[in-house]
Amino acid sequence: MILNAKKDINQFDYLYQKYYPKINSFVFHRVKEESVRNEIVSNVFFKAMKRLVVFRFYDSRNCGFSSWLYRIALSELSQYFYERKREKRIHDNFKWNLPIGIPIEIDYSVVEKFMTELKLDEQNLISLRFYEKLSYTEIGEILKKKEGTVKVQTHRILKKLRKKIEREIDNERS
Repeated sequence: MILNAKKDINQFDYLYQKYYPKINSFVFHRVKEESVRNEIVSNVFFKAMKRLVVFRFYDSRNCGFSSWLYRIALSELSQYFYERKREKRIHDNFKWNLPIGIPIEIDYSVVEKFMTELKLDEQNLISLRFYEKLSYTEIGEILKKKEGTVKVQTHRILKKLRKKIEREIDNERS
């Protein structure tokens, strides 16, 4: 069936029906929220379908199709937990040490307020990176810029945001 699906992608439905319960069960034990679980499982099969042409049988012990699907699922789960951890850090930990060395909590709405003061292309870059959680490489492809350029621009924009927020906090203290 795998060879048939490689030739005719419509045959992938059989593979989906056969392996969906296993992959869904695996993801279920890691992620309880149904909408997130459905998205992860959907991503697994979408990526498998897209990459089916590169799947090769080495032998049944080393690289079976189900093992390949589980590897994709592990990758998707790792990505999900990494993003969740990063999202928590971004959202909950807007703590910066000001020049006077006093750590402060910055409300997320303050950051959003200053986002609107950025140029449109700067807002887009920050949105793609932190809201859409795209890699620098993906952003570079979208914006038709080199990865290194995107990294530098992101760093500069974040530095600009930080200065604006620190000034606002200093003004509130005065």
